[in-house]
Amino acid sequence: MAVYEGMFILDPGKYGRDPGALAQQINDLIGQFGGTVLAARLWDERKLAYPIKGHKKGAYWLTYFKMPGGNLTGFERQCEITDEIIRKLVLKVDDRIADALVQHALAGEAQRRPAPAAAPARPAAAGPA
Repeated sequence: MAVYEGMFILDPGKYGRDPGALAQQINDLIGQFGGTVLAARLWDERKLAYPIKGHKKGAYWLTYFKMPGGNLTGFERQCEITDEIIRKLVLKVDDRIADALVQHALAGEAQRRPAPAAAPARPAAAGPA
């Protein structure tokens, strides 16, 4: 199975209401066509250069996955008819750099997670000067 990089521009309104469900929908779609998700994360939310299907903003979802090459055409077709996916770009990743890209995506996902809030520092006790 080959490794692919998928960049999906998602409907920002639907993503904002339920990001977990939309991410799971993409993972399920990949699984439906015999693929395995290696890494997936929100890349960015930004204004589009031009309106696409009436949308001026998009949520960019980055996914690395393995899938048999014969299933890719059906997968891309299903992405085109899925309402939540505004645009998609799927590229085959060179085997020599696939592991590095997946690790980089996983590291980026860990950075985006909010860190636990640190306890506020107590002011130093005022003592004799």
